[in-house]
Amino acid sequence: MKEKEKKLNLLLLGVGQMLTSMIIAGLILGFLVDWWLGTTPIFMFLFCVLGFVGGMLKVYKLLTHPEMF
Repeated sequence: MKEKEKKLNLLLLGVGQMLTSMIIAGLILGFLVDWWLGTTPIFMFLFCVLGFVGGMLKVYKLLTHPEMF
């Protein structure tokens, strides 16, 4: 039982890092698309929101079904 709890605790430590990395990846991708197209930061905002939504879905899946990981 201790081993299972230890694995779960280590898995849950990565939740914040996972969410943050997906948001930052969206920001960077959006910035690069805006720079490439020469537009206002619309794509940066759009990709940041998509990164947040994707990160939240990933965290939700992780917290509801931790045995899958």
